[in-house]
Amino acid sequence: MKKSAFWSPYAAGAGLGLTLLATFYIAGRGLGASGAMTLVTAESAYSLFPDFISRLKYFSQYVDVIAPLINWNLFLLIGLLVGSLTGALVTGNFKFRFDKGAGMSMRTRLITAFSGGMLIGFAARLARGCTSGVALTGGAQLAVAGWIFVIAMFATGFLTVAFFRRLWS
Repeated sequence: MKKSAFWSPYAAGAGLGLTLLATFYIAGRGLGASGAMTLVTAESAYSLFPDFISRLKYFSQYVDVIAPLINWNLFLLIGLLVGSLTGALVTGNFKFRFDKGAGMSMRTRLITAFSGGMLIGFAARLARGCTSGVALTGGAQLAVAGWIFVIAMFATGFLTVAFFRRLWS
């Protein structure tokens, strides 16, 4: 049997759970990444259109602070990117590639990936959090919304896979 360079999903899940527990204990809050993307978007837009962004209630909460880029979520996201890249490089699993099904063109793959990314980003902000924020942190706090989100996420995932499966075969 070939030895895998990937972690056991059970070990990775336990590690994620311990990380979540540590963030509650050390930082007094859970995990979440979508807020960092909103912060970066707001700051970028503010540097180009300060008057317009200041008038928007949604974005003004991110830019009308003393030091907006000194934020827990932003450092969490940077650590996530650096840590995952380091892990992939150390284990020899880093490869630059585009995965796609045999029946899928590169154009279709890029369009579906970009569209899905935009949709999940919009949905994360609409839900007031991403999968790590709503599902992990909310679920750990036994929030009903977190559990409803997890069930809806898996149900939607199964339906989406059934719809797009023909493109990957």
